[in-house]
Amino acid sequence: MQRVTILAPRRSAGTLVERLQELGLIHLEDACGRLRARGGDTAPTGSPPGGDKAVPSPPALSSPALSSEAVDAKVRQLEAIQHVLDTFAPVKKSFVQGLVSTPMRVKRAEMAQVVEQFDHEPLYFESMHALEELRDRERAIEAAEAEIAALELFRVLPFEPGDLLSLRLAHAWLGSLPRRAWDELRSDEQATELLALQKLSEDKGTVRICAIALARDLEEAARILRQHEFSEQAVPELDSPLEERIGHLRGKVQTWREECESLKTRMRDLSQFRREVGILFGHWLAKRAKLDAHNSAAASRRIAVLCGYVRDVDTPALDQALASEFPEVSATYAEPTPEDAVPVSLTHSRLVKPIRFLVDMFGLPDYFSFDPTAYLSVSFLVFFGMCFGDVVYGLMLCALAGYLARKARGFQGLHNFCMLFLYCGVSTIIFGALSGSWAADLWSPEYLGEGNPLLWIKERTALIDPLEKAVVMLVVCLCIGIITQLYGIALKGYGLLRRGDVLGAVFDAGLWLIMIPSVLIVISPLFFATPQPLRRLALMLMLSAGVGLVLTQGRKEKGIFAKGITGLVSVYGILGSYGCVAFIGDMLSYSRLLALGLTTTIVGMSFNIIGGLVRQIPWGMGIMLFVLVLVVGHLFNFAVSIIGAFVHPARLIFLEFFGRFYQGGGVRFRPLSLNSERVVVE
Repeated sequence: MQRVTILAPRRSAGTLVERLQELGLIHLEDACGRLRARGGDTAPTGSPPGGDKAVPSPPALSSPALSSEAVDAKVRQLEAIQHVLDTFAPVKKSFVQGLVSTPMRVKRAEMAQVVEQFDHEPLYFESMHALEELRDRERAIEAAEAEIAALELFRVLPFEPGDLLSLRLAHAWLGSLPRRAWDELRSDEQATELLALQKLSEDKGTVRICAIALARDLEEAARILRQHEFSEQAVPELDSPLEERIGHLRGKVQTWREECESLKTRMRDLSQFRREVGILFGHWLAKRAKLDAHNSAAASRRIAVLCGYVRDVDTPALDQALASEFPEVSATYAEPTPEDAVPVSLTHSRLVKPIRFLVDMFGLPDYFSFDPTAYLSVSFLVFFGMCFGDVVYGLMLCALAGYLARKARGFQGLHNFCMLFLYCGVSTIIFGALSGSWAADLWSPEYLGEGNPLLWIKERTALIDPLEKAVVMLVVCLCIGIITQLYGIALKGYGLLRRGDVLGAVFDAGLWLIMIPSVLIVISPLFFATPQPLRRLALMLMLSAGVGLVLTQGRKEKGIFAKGITGLVSVYGILGSYGCVAFIGDMLSYSRLLALGLTTTIVGMSFNIIGGLVRQIPWGMGIMLFVLVLVVGHLFNFAVSIIGAFVHPARLIFLEFFGRFYQGGGVRFRPLSLNSERVVVE
C-alpha cells in the first residue's frame, strides 16, 4: 500500500473526484486531519537565510463542507420505496441466494439512461400514500376488533348492557375475579347479604360475574368486592342494541380488510419498477460517496489536497489517468508509517482464498503485521478432521459443499465459505480413514456381513482406533497442542522481525521457544523415562531462559523494582507476553479434539446398534427399518457434529493460536468507487 497525496487546482477538484470514483483505486481519508497530524506537510514559514524579508505564510486549508441534504433526501426516499417493495412484493430467492446478500449488477449505460429518464418522486409519494392508508385501515381494524372483543363479554347477559345504567334503586357491577376469590366471595356471609351474585362465564381460572346491590349499600358492597380482588369492567353506552352494534363493527372490519388487500395490491404493482429504483439508489449512494470524498479534501482559495491510500499495483494506472486527463494535477507517494491508519487489502491465491473466511471472522490484521491466512490453514484443517473424522461424513460434506460452491460461483464470499467446507470434507475423509471410522463402525460384520467392502478398506487404511487407544490419542492431541503453541510463538517472532524489532523477537519469542521445550523435558520423567544427559541440558536451558525472561519481560516498565516484579511474574503468566501456566492451560485445551472425535463416533455407533436391533424384525420390515434408522440417525449425527467440529477448532485458532502472535484491528481497504453494497456498476 502507498500513501498518496494529490494536489489539484480547486476549480478542477470536483471533476477530479468524479474521475477517481470511476477509477475505484483510492481509499480516501480526511486530508485536513492528516496534514494537521503530520504538521510538516505544509510549506514552512519564517525568514529566509540571509534576508530580512519574511516568507508569506502558507494559505490556510479547510474542508469544503459541501451540503449533502439534497442527496440524503433522495437516498431516504429510495430507501422508503425499497422498503415498501421488499415488504409487499419480496423477491423470491433460491436457497443459495438466501444465504448471502447479492448486489444488483448494472451496466454504466443503463444507469445513465435510468438516471436521465426515470423520476422516482411520483413513485415515492404514491407508495407512501398507499402505505399510510394501509396503516390507518389496520389501526381501525385493530380498534374495531378490540371493541368487538369487549362487547362479546356482554352477550351472556339476558338483557341489554345499557339497562344496568338505568337502575335507580340499585347499582350493578360487571367484572372478573380469580376462581379462588369467587369461591371466597360466595362463602362470605356479609357479601351474600348485601349482594346478588350471578356467574356469567369462566375462562382459565378467571370468573366473570354480575353483582347487584341496593343503592343504600353501595359503599359497603363496593368495599367487599374490592376485598375479594374484583376487577370492574365499564358498561358500554351504546346508541343501538348490542347485537346490532357487533354486526355493524364486523361489517366495517370486512370492508376495511378488503380495502387493505386493494392497497397491498397497489403496492405490489409498483414492483415493476424495482430495477429502476435499485439503479437510482446505487446512483445516489455513489453521489453521496462523492460528496463525502470531496468534503474529505483540504482546500485553500486555489488549491485542493486529497489524501489517501492506493495499492502498489494500482499506482501505474492512477498515474496514467492523471497524466492524460489532469496534467495540472500532481500526485506524490510515500511509504506508510506505523502512525498511519493504513487500510488493509488481502490478496491470496485461489487455493488459500477460502481460508480467508476465518481471518474475516476474527478481524483483519494490522497493516504492519502479516496475513495469517496461509499459516492457520493446515492447523484448522487438521483440527476439523480430528473432530469430525469419518470417511462417510467427509464424503457427504464434500458433496454438499461442492454442490453449494458450484451454485454460488457468482458470490465470492459464499463461494469461499463453501470451498472451506470442501477442504474440511477432504480432511475429514483422511482422518476418518486413519481412525477406521466409516459411518462409525458400519463396517462391522454384524451390520454388513463378513468380507464387506468397507471392512476390507478399513483394515488396510486404519492406523489407530481412538476408542481402543484413547490414552495414546490424548497424548497425540496434547503433542499437537504443544507444536501449535510453539508455532504461534515462532510466528510472533516473525512478526516482530518484520517490524524491525530484533530484540523483541529474541526476548518475547526466542526465549520462550527455549523455555517451553526445556520445561517439558525436565518434567518428562513423571510420565516416561528420559536420558539423564538430556534432562541436565534441558535444566540448564530452562534456567538460562528463565533468567533471561525475568530480566527482559519487564523492560518497558519504569523503575528497577517494577521491571523485576514484571519479569518475575511473567514466567508464571500473570503479566508479559506469555507464561508457563498459560501454556499448560492452552495445551490441555487441545484435548477437546479427542473428546469431539469420540463423540461423533460413539453417537454414530449408537445409531448403528439401534439399526442392528430393528433389523431382526421379520417379513422384510427389518431391512427397511434398518436402512431408515441408519439414514436418519447418521444425517442427524452429521448435522449436529459438524457444528462442534467447526466451532471448537475455530476457538482453538482464535484463542490458543491467534493469542500468541496475531494483532488485529486492521481497517478494510474501501476505495472510492461507483459500487455499493446494493449495486455493482460494470
